[in-house]
Amino acid sequence: MSNIVKSAVKLSVFSIIMITVTSVDSIRNIPGAALFGSHAISFFLLAGLCFFVPTALVCAELSTTYPEQGGVYLWGKETLGPNFGFATVWYQYAENIVYYPPLISFIVATGAYPFFPDLAQNNMFMFVMINVIFWALTLVNIFGLRLSSLITNVFGTLGLIFPILLIIGLGGYWAYTHPSESHISLRHVSDWLPDLSQDGIGAGFTAVVLSLTGLEITTSYASEVENPQKAYPKALLISTILILVSLTACSLSISSVVSSDHSSLSEGVILAFKAFFDDLHLSFLLPVIALAIVFGTLASLNNWIIAPTKSLHVAAKDSFMPMSLAKENRNQAPVSLLLLQGAIVSVLSLVFIFVPNVNQGMWLLNILMTQLYMVMYICIFVSFLVSRYKHADIERPFRVAGGKIGMCLVAGLGLMSCLVTIVVSFDVPAGISAKTGAYALILGFITFSLPAFAAVMYRNRKHRQQSKMLEVLVS
Repeated sequence: MSNIVKSAVKLSVFSIIMITVTSVDSIRNIPGAALFGSHAISFFLLAGLCFFVPTALVCAELSTTYPEQGGVYLWGKETLGPNFGFATVWYQYAENIVYYPPLISFIVATGAYPFFPDLAQNNMFMFVMINVIFWALTLVNIFGLRLSSLITNVFGTLGLIFPILLIIGLGGYWAYTHPSESHISLRHVSDWLPDLSQDGIGAGFTAVVLSLTGLEITTSYASEVENPQKAYPKALLISTILILVSLTACSLSISSVVSSDHSSLSEGVILAFKAFFDDLHLSFLLPVIALAIVFGTLASLNNWIIAPTKSLHVAAKDSFMPMSLAKENRNQAPVSLLLLQGAIVSVLSLVFIFVPNVNQGMWLLNILMTQLYMVMYICIFVSFLVSRYKHADIERPFRVAGGKIGMCLVAGLGLMSCLVTIVVSFDVPAGISAKTGAYALILGFITFSLPAFAAVMYRNRKHRQQSKMLEVLVS
């Protein structure tokens, strides 16, 4: 019967491409990749082929094989049971929470730099603004006063897509008119190949991988395209090329005018725009583009505030947490989870007080976020392999091509890239003590892993109590 009922409206290949590109492309993570200079080209190609493409293929197959609501939790639950499913969705949830402070610090630094440059690197100012902005948006979501989809789309276009196209255009113009003043060179083959001698190369590579994450959200649309077995790979190929080209071009544009010694995760983008506008005698446009990026990123942040808490609702129904914790108000907002999320973000924002500067705090949180994210992707690739053997006869509207060889190649590349990313991420940037950085990252990872174990223990204990009660009633 499931084959008879089909969606009346099918998405075009172009629609899938736009959904994928707009969901993954982001200017925020580019300054980290820009530290590679011209070598970013090879690192983006490597991460694209070994991580991005396998992730897209695997997530597309899993989302069309298990189309019910639940996302990564459902994939893990259907293949290796509820506990594995919860671990998968928990690391997705944890990654999102760690993502908020660096994202807001980028917003604050971008908005403050054109008006008060010193505040962009003021730790206390950053700490206060992170809490003010996040709690304000949390209250907005609790009371249901969300931005309309129209405003969100307009802000997203003006603040995310337009700056990417603009910085690529300005970078191309700069390369043509100021070839001798560029901080990078593309004249020799060695300029295109990876330079493994750079300090903090591991942290830089995590920034490259991080800029290619989030695709698991968009692959649910794979089944909505006509003839997904042929159309989706085509859309994926075009999307991959567009994303890799745009992100690489953005990275080269920034690194051409901002040296690695002066760049930072919080200010790298706005510093590049300042250099371009100063050269064109258009400095008055800097506040305009800064505010556009701020509003666009705020729109994106507002959409994500409630998203990870929603994913825990499915898990709550499987007794991983008290239902009271996931209870929604009349605006369908999980108040308790949102307040808990806000409290965790406030604690995380303390890193900006304890580190010497804002850039170091952003690096540590970015690396921790990537490590948590990679664990989630490892769970996804494992679910994919188990699904192929455990549910071999289930209908798969989209299937990774190549039979067992294709399955092993795609999953192997994905797993290897995730593990390598975790290992090399401990190579922290210059300015951060390797020992201190390693301790902070390990402590952070353990801290965010403990709730998953606690939830599993809570569920097991609740099931034992229910079993005992049932035995008593039966006897």
